Amino acid sequence: MSSYYYLMAQLPTLMPDTSAGISYTSFMATAANFLSQKDMRILENISLEPPRIPEKTGSDVVDQWYKKERALRLSLERIRSSKLKREISFDPDDESRIGDAFDTVQIAKTAAGYDDPLEAEQYLYRTRFAFVEQLAWNRFFNSEAVFAYCLMLLLHERSDSFTVEAGRASYSTIYNQILGE
Repeated sequence: MSSYYYLMAQLPTLMPDTSAGISYTSFMATAANFLSQKDMRILENISLEPPRIPEKTGSDVVDQWYKKERALRLSLERIRSSKLKREISFDPDDESRIGDAFDTVQIAKTAAGYDDPLEAEQYLYRTRFAFVEQLAWNRFFNSEAVFAYCLMLLLHERSDSFTVEAGRASYSTIYNQILGE
């Protein structure tokens, strides 16, 4: 466990809306020097997109992240399809997954209320980041702290990819495809 201390002590602090100070690739290369093989396998499989069907990962932090993120994505799917007046069917398991993280419905409603998609994404980023910080609370120098750090770094990189310029380029591409140009 002392190796986890050395790993976490040398990583830059991650805060929302600031530069990460380290890339995901650099983090993974550094972590590989300190983690056990079991923890490295868990770290390599961490994703911001949880599997639709829950499965144990070997990490409480990652399992809790997947549970909440799954419920949030299902809530967003329901609200967005309703706004578009599209029918989607949820199986009973999906309904219970949303119910397991009841606050995600309100988060999804708030995000859907933004007129600007970039503002909605920024709101979701800050909400997700705060949740991971909550999961990391009082976990400083163990594998769970490393997994939480990885999630926050992935959230940072995803957030950094949302820019006004990228949004305009994506909009133009979609618009031109619709017009058949």
